[in-house]
This record gives sequence, C-alpha cells and structure tokens, in this order.
Amino acid sequence: MTYEGLRLRMLELWRKGFSSYRKLKLLNDEFTIISNNCWGGMIYESYGLKKQSPTVGLFFMADDYIKFISNLRMYLGSELKFIDPEMSKWKGYFANDQRFGQYPIGILNNEIEIFFLHYHSNEEAYKKWTNRCQRVCWERILIKFNDQNGCTAQHLNIFDKLPYKNKISFAVKKYESLNSVVTIKTPKKHTFIRASYEPFGKNRNIDINSLINKL
Repeated sequence: MTYEGLRLRMLELWRKGFSSYRKLKLLNDEFTIISNNCWGGMIYESYGLKKQSPTVGLFFMADDYIKFISNLRMYLGSELKFIDPEMSKWKGYFANDQRFGQYPIGILNNEIEIFFLHYHSNEEAYKKWTNRCQRVCWERILIKFNDQNGCTAQHLNIFDKLPYKNKISFAVKKYESLNSVVTIKTPKKHTFIRASYEPFGKNRNIDINSLINKL
C-alpha cells in the first residue's frame, strides 16, 4: 500500500468512526455537493448521511468539469452513456496509470467524460448516477473543485467567476486574487492536492461544518 493509500485508509476510519458526533453539528442534513472527485462522497460519509449527489466515487478531468458545472442542470438531465476506455479523449493523460481501463467511463452529450473510479460495472455506475441525480437538492448546493487532473490557473479563475453562491476550491498554491480558493498545506513536493489532504469536518484550513450550515 502506498503512503497516500495508507493515509486514505486511516482517514476513512476517522471519518466514519466519528460521523454521529460530527452530524450533531449540522443544522440541516439535506444538501448536495457537486465535486470534481471523491470529496463529496467523503463528506457525506463524515456525517453518516446518504449520498445526495451523483458526483460520488468518481472524477472528472478539469476541463470537462468546468464545462459540466457551467451548465449543470442541462448535463444532469442528459442521458449517461459509456465508452470503451480506448476511445477516451484523455487516454494519453493516463498512459502511466495502470488502473486506467479497469473502471467504467461515462460520457454526457458526447463530450463530458466521467471516470467512475470506484464502480465495478457500467450497470452499477448508471444506476447510482441516475438515482442520485434525482436526490439533488437545488436549494442547498455546494460546488467544489480542486487543482488536480489537468487543472490550470485558468480553470481556477473560470471557476471563481461562475455564478454560484456557494462554491469552493482547494489548491496547494496560493491564489490570493481568487476568493473561492482555499490553500491547503501539503508537502512541498506536491504540485496538486491529493485526496487525503482535502479537508472534512473542522481543521486549521477550513470549517466544513460551518460551510455546509451556511448553504
């Protein structure tokens, strides 16, 4: 197991083990997190809540994610289809990733690719995506982004300007001109934030409990 894998495992135990205590801090347990990676699912787990978002256990490339959230209602209303990994426009990006091709890849409107990292089949991914789309709480929604999967300063800048009242992004670098970016302290060698460094609950970087309560 890698160091990152070990961190994720330990954090999973911490998230789930204290979820009932953490849940007491919420004013409302109905909210949707739209996320570019697995963070949203981790947040629901940290409170012991059902997943109220289709963007759970998966990830997007930054370019596709920005397009996705720029017209969220339209894309969530589109039919989810699946493609052969060999046909992915992002195949070259994953040339050195041995996991590529071992999980389903969905596509919306023949342009937005979704990598269902923690799913075992197209059928499972389709069923959970469809069911969770129906749970979206449009009145209380948080849009989240981070600096991984091909993200550039331009992507973060576009995200910062999107007309969402509640949005947040995590990055390892400081972007003082961007109000939506929260800088997360990580090892200096990290060029983007790893999943195990993204915050939940309340810590020195940010109070996620308070953020959700303000939705």
